[in-house]
Amino acid sequence: MFTLNLYDVGKNGGAGAHDPSMMWDPVTKRYYSYCTDVYDPALGIQEQIGIPVRSSEDLTSFRYEGVALSPKAIAQGRDNGAFPPTAGFWAPFVEYVRGEYRMYYSATRAFGSSESRIWLAVADHPLGPFENRGVVADTWGTDDTLPNAIDAHVIWAGEACFLVYGSFFGGIYLKQLDPETGLPLSGDAGELGVCISRKGPGAHVDGPEGAAVQYVPETGYYYLFQSYGWLGETYDIRVGRSRQVTGPYLDRQGRNLVEESMGEKVAGSYRFASASPRQGGEAPGWSFGGFYGPGHGVPFYDPVRQRHFFVHHVRDGASIHRVEQEGVNPVSYTRHYLMVRPMFYLDGWPVLGPEPYEGEGLELRSPALLRGKDLEVLCLPPEDNAQQHSYRCSWEELQGKIWAWAVYAGWDYENQKENILLTGVDKNGVAYWGKLGYNKI
Repeated sequence: MFTLNLYDVGKNGGAGAHDPSMMWDPVTKRYYSYCTDVYDPALGIQEQIGIPVRSSEDLTSFRYEGVALSPKAIAQGRDNGAFPPTAGFWAPFVEYVRGEYRMYYSATRAFGSSESRIWLAVADHPLGPFENRGVVADTWGTDDTLPNAIDAHVIWAGEACFLVYGSFFGGIYLKQLDPETGLPLSGDAGELGVCISRKGPGAHVDGPEGAAVQYVPETGYYYLFQSYGWLGETYDIRVGRSRQVTGPYLDRQGRNLVEESMGEKVAGSYRFASASPRQGGEAPGWSFGGFYGPGHGVPFYDPVRQRHFFVHHVRDGASIHRVEQEGVNPVSYTRHYLMVRPMFYLDGWPVLGPEPYEGEGLELRSPALLRGKDLEVLCLPPEDNAQQHSYRCSWEELQGKIWAWAVYAGWDYENQKENILLTGVDKNGVAYWGKLGYNKI
């Protein structure tokens, strides 16, 4: 189960995860999540570099398995010629295709640089060892107006295969791959592809980055998920959609995610009231402070449960983990965890559940359960990336605001009990999360 204040992968497998991906392996019948390198002996991660991997049987409890890249692949991926070697690899994505496991991972010159490469490594087992096959995207020698070759994701459109990548430098790009090899269809790693999202002049936070695309047959749309904001505090999750994999990706008002819109905000920093959150008691001075910076995740359709999820990292908002420094982004929360959330599609748009997934069935319930009841509700306004706090509201009051919702039974993390949960949007697409009952902070 999801647990804060237990930063030890031996006891809490989701601790320390950053930029996670998720796959279901039809061969071993397990789930695997691959994340950005984190070297932290106190966390229980002794390996300095090599792509951490975690496994799970149920999407709720994860086991740290070590790193997945071979020593040869690590040495090759770090090599920057006359420049210092890459310190750590970022944001891997793994899929099982054509009888092999393909890992796409990022190797950048340095934090804040747009000179990077995305490597493809392959293995015959999800735990590796993965060996490099080649570079699929290379932005060394380009300036900051062009994309940064990091944050890989892969989307299939029928038999066609595309790499989704990029960050706030030049936006998010889409590049076609060879389905047989996973390498660039053009044979040119330096080919950029087409831009499908880029920050416009009116954006109030940095981005986009951490992008992923999902096709949902029930709606007939491709959905582009991405994050805006500072990863240490104000990160969020946003989405646009398109009938074509190559775009254009639009928001609810029909505005293009290329310079016209940041997309529909589906998650951000938040704090529900809490009586007894699940926590490991590791740090004596710890007290619940909500969550900051959910983001850089992937949409994941689980073929076993036949349910949609969104997998992302999130930061523990406890004040003992808050650090301040000089610069544009002065505040960060230093401890991050893997979180799996239910995701529902309402009227052709995704909404995320207000609580982490804990194995519940996710069958939708009638809103009649909420009539005449007090709710604990929070709103996630698209123009405000500060932490949002919950407030008291009756179902009748909330019903006057939102017009599409999903109501289901789930686990209330903040109060460690079963509860009725809801997620929805108002007529302008502003997201609301809620639960039955109300607890004062």
